[in-house]
Amino acid sequence: MLEKTSIKRSGLNIQQSEYQTLFELVPCLITIQDREFRLIRYNHLFSDHFHPEPGAYCYQAYKNRNSRCEKCLVAMTFDDGKSHYGEESSTNVDGSVTYWIAYTSPLKNEKEDIVAVMEVCLDITHRKELEENLEKSEKKYYSIFNNMPNPMFVLDIDTLKILDCNESVTTVYGFTKEEIINKSFVDFFPDDEKNSYGLKMRAYSSLNKVKQLKKDGKAIFVNIRIAPSEYPGQKVMLVTTSDITQRLEVEQQLIQAGKMATLGEMATGIAHELNQPLSVIKTVSSFFIKKISNHEAISESTLNDMLIKIDNNVDRASRIINHLRNFARKSEVISVKVQVNEILERALAIFSQHLKIRGIDVLWDVENTLPMFLADPDRLEQVFINLLVNARDAIEERWKHTEPMPGDKRIIIKTFREINNIKIEICDTGIGIPKNILEKIFEPFFTTKDAGKGTGLGLSISYGIVKDFGGSIKAVSEENNGACFTITFPIQDKQDGKTNTAG
Repeated sequence: MLEKTSIKRSGLNIQQSEYQTLFELVPCLITIQDREFRLIRYNHLFSDHFHPEPGAYCYQAYKNRNSRCEKCLVAMTFDDGKSHYGEESSTNVDGSVTYWIAYTSPLKNEKEDIVAVMEVCLDITHRKELEENLEKSEKKYYSIFNNMPNPMFVLDIDTLKILDCNESVTTVYGFTKEEIINKSFVDFFPDDEKNSYGLKMRAYSSLNKVKQLKKDGKAIFVNIRIAPSEYPGQKVMLVTTSDITQRLEVEQQLIQAGKMATLGEMATGIAHELNQPLSVIKTVSSFFIKKISNHEAISESTLNDMLIKIDNNVDRASRIINHLRNFARKSEVISVKVQVNEILERALAIFSQHLKIRGIDVLWDVENTLPMFLADPDRLEQVFINLLVNARDAIEERWKHTEPMPGDKRIIIKTFREINNIKIEICDTGIGIPKNILEKIFEPFFTTKDAGKGTGLGLSISYGIVKDFGGSIKAVSEENNGACFTITFPIQDKQDGKTNTAG
């Protein structure tokens, strides 16, 4: 029996040693407290951290208090016999704060009476700092998000439903945040464009000069930037819109001013163009008046021929006037499929007599099977007229003191396809552009013409228009040896509607 008792006691000692080792090695603060909250036992980690005096109370050791905490987990466990957990904090000697997660568990005797409570505390200071930093970061970026001057939207990547937006949406669109959350972003587009823009939103990272509608139904024009992003639990689109309506209005005013200046410069040529059909009508009417005054008979065939001439020339004059009226009007920002050769012919139609008066020949070298591309025909016509006006002025400047030989004064118009691009070249035999200013010619208000002869807006406006339609324009020149302007437009892929910019 003694031997069995000895073996049992030895086993208990081993078990007690193991529990004591675990008690000391657990990487947590462990205390055992009585009902007075005295520290009965505690592990080395607690001792090393707080250095408690013998018989100290937990609230003295933990928080240097004179009474227990208002919300004491140990007291709660003594009251209901259940385990509890919660967050605790204490201020260190150096003023820093340590945060803990505390767990309590009752310790009972043979009669199931609670005689003590074990409290286990895990240091979560680092995690708490990360949480606080994350919260600060979220507040910072949410503040940036909310105070961005441009509207920003968070969209569901599949449905384009608006999940969140900033305060600028109200300023630009007129809707409150509550009114548009869970609405589809495509509802901002006109009804006949919703489907197409729904597809473009998923295919492109940017959309320029897009028409959208405000709450009051008024139209605005915006540039849209789209980027994939992450939102809690899902992938989203981060969409930013920039209201460019006012900028476009200013651009349109500049373009309109450029048109008026061009028409003013072409007044002589336009008058000559209109004078031709008027001369025919005048000649025929004078013929009729003379015949009638002399009581002379007019044959039916002659009458028919004369009336046909009058009718044809009235139509010709109407076409010229309508063309001028269409060119002079303020055009909307629209893009349609255009054939570049047709627009070049239109530009020259109201300019040809103007050039003939000055003895300038126009040579054509165009490819007749060029594909169409998207542009505004009226604005593109203005680009070509601006280049023709500049070519005319350069030729006039070169030959103003020298008598030209036949063929010296000429403008060459060429169109062709190069890989996936359409190219237009307008070249002249004028004075050319000095190398030191070649890179400045597209800057606003830059001009080499004498005061009163140029606004410096023609090439700048042309540059902006070409860029708007996805194209590029550049100039090559040698002084006193003419200049050549090359415009390049990418050809759209017929199958997916995307622009191919290779080449």
